[in-house]
Amino acid sequence: MSILGEEFSTGQVLEAADVTNAALQSWIRRGLIVGHKGHSIDMPGSPGVRRKFSFYNVMEIAVAKALIDLGVELVDAFKAAASFSHAGDEERRPSLPYRGQGFTLLCVAGQQSTEVFWKPGEDITEEIRIRLAQPFGWTTLFVDDLFDRVVSALRHHPQAVIDEEYGEG
Repeated sequence: MSILGEEFSTGQVLEAADVTNAALQSWIRRGLIVGHKGHSIDMPGSPGVRRKFSFYNVMEIAVAKALIDLGVELVDAFKAAASFSHAGDEERRPSLPYRGQGFTLLCVAGQQSTEVFWKPGEDITEEIRIRLAQPFGWTTLFVDDLFDRVVSALRHHPQAVIDEEYGEG
């Protein structure tokens, strides 16, 4: 089964996203995680019922946590993480890095965020500034290493996931 179709337990999320249970529960209570607003998934809080998370949620939480660690405000971090994890296009699928010889960068300036594919040696500074509405500066998260860590913690091989979702080659 594709990792995109699996569901993950709270314990798996805590390990993969490197978050504490207290932080995760706080973010759920605040309605910050897509699909977990209002405690609607799997009737969390009901005795004996366990909360389940999609891979998209796991990446959303991991990306938000990494951005928070880099100094991005909580709400802005979750807004950027939700966009990265739940939206995409033909070039970059939701929750996945771009495919190719380069790096997937998630750049955040306040409430604005953008994903770019960067090949070392290329200057993409002006492209990022334009996409982020000309800020004085921004925070950049290298997504590829984070993706590898999350996918590995969920007992999958990162390159196999990329190949399966984008097709080999």
